[in-house]
This record gives sequence, C-alpha cells and structure tokens, in this order.
Amino acid sequence: MKAVISRTGAGMAALLLLGLASCQSSEELKTEQYFVTGQQLYMTHCANCHQMEGKGMGNLYPPIAGSSIIADKARVACIVQYGMSDTIMVNGKPFSRPMPPNPKLTEIEIAEIVSFVSMKWGKDSVYTPIEFVHQALASCKPD
Repeated sequence: MKAVISRTGAGMAALLLLGLASCQSSEELKTEQYFVTGQQLYMTHCANCHQMEGKGMGNLYPPIAGSSIIADKARVACIVQYGMSDTIMVNGKPFSRPMPPNPKLTEIEIAEIVSFVSMKWGKDSVYTPIEFVHQALASCKPD
C-alpha cells in the first residue's frame, strides 16, 4: 500500500510541476499569438517591399528595423490601413514612393502586424490591443 501511495504522490507532484511549468498568463499567450500571427501577416503584406528583416529596399522602400516611426504605433496602424503618399523621413533619409492602402486587413490583423513590428524592431514586449488600433484608425480615417 505504501508503494502505491508513494507512486501516486510522485505522479501528482509531476503533474503539478508540469502544469506550473506550462502555465502562462492570458496576456503572455495573447502576446505570443499576436507576434506569430503578425509575423505571418507581415510576410504576406509587407515583406515584399520592406523585406523579411525589415531593412527596406535601398532608396525605394524605407526600413522598419531601426526606424523611430515604429514607436508611434497609432501612426503605423494608420499607414498600414490607409497607406500614404507623403514623403517620409526615416533615419534622416527621405522616401517618397507611395505606399498603397490595405483596406482588406481587419483591425485585429493590423493590431497583429503592429504588435509584430513593435516587438521585433521596437522596444515593445507586449501586444498592441485591438481597441488601441480601433481608436487610432478612427482618428486618422481619411474623409
């Protein structure tokens, strides 16, 4: 009987440790989900011009990696959704090639892209909430 209790206790302890080791908060899980999905969306919608490592394409398309623009997540969300035709200065260099809008991207997809670029090449360590993107897009929506 003693051996059965001992094995059962060891099994319970192992299950408890396994459960504790694999536990992540919902915020950590959401951050990971936004990063991974954002990376996939970036590769589909952004990497052709801005390249896989975010370094841009010469004088044609600006880099995202190392750019101060990614600190302004509201602006990034607006540019992703609505595009831009103005000249933009990135790291002291002007880029004037227009960026087309992405009207088919949903707010959650934009939040995931913004999360990915701000975590990959910015100083963020958590995801960008969809509510933030919703407010940003409402404030910059073209007439």
